[in-house]
Amino acid sequence: MQVVNLTVKFKKKAILKNINLKITQPEIIGLVAPNGTGKTTLLRTIAGLIQPNEGSVSIEGTTVYEDRETYYKKMYYVESNHTLYSNLNGKDHLSYVKSVWKSSIDVEEVIRKLGISDYIHKPIKKLSLGMKQHILLAMCIVSDADVILLDEPMNGLDPTSMKVISKYIKEMKKNNKIFMISSHILSNIDTISDKVLFLKDGNIVCTIESQKDGESSENVYDKLYGTEEE
Repeated sequence: MQVVNLTVKFKKKAILKNINLKITQPEIIGLVAPNGTGKTTLLRTIAGLIQPNEGSVSIEGTTVYEDRETYYKKMYYVESNHTLYSNLNGKDHLSYVKSVWKSSIDVEEVIRKLGISDYIHKPIKKLSLGMKQHILLAMCIVSDADVILLDEPMNGLDPTSMKVISKYIKEMKKNNKIFMISSHILSNIDTISDKVLFLKDGNIVCTIESQKDGESSENVYDKLYGTEEE
């Protein structure tokens, strides 16, 4: 995946400014910044939901504007559990993803591995937050997409649910997947990510390799943003 000179403006104010990023191997990228500083805008732009004012995003050389179907076959974006259909059940969602992404992933095996069979047939509106997040993760797995974008996937989860989701994200990376994950849970970002990007003033101002640099994302966050609200 490659991001080149990406600039996004709202009412003439630049939210993202000339962002450049190139990911050439399976990797889990953490995306960190206070609220309102561009994390979701960056994810939504990569997902093709926001058209940039300048620059481009490509996956294996294809942009969403050149070949929409090919681009989306390679990418899966989870914005929040609010995108789930409340009257449908989890199995309906997984079947839909398998059909649209033309995936060869076995839905029943995913259900079994994630341990969600007890509630997979219940309507989404009757599920807890953790259950909904597990359904979203199952949808990512079933899509078999090469690039997966997750916006605050750990938000509101208990430690057990966080461990389950972290475990399967790491397993999926082994199958040549690229993840970009935004999160406020900085300790989790350190344990799950290969690399952490920090956004400030519309730019990527700092990058740390969480397994090598020996500095936690919490320390870097404090240095960059001080007492800014997360």
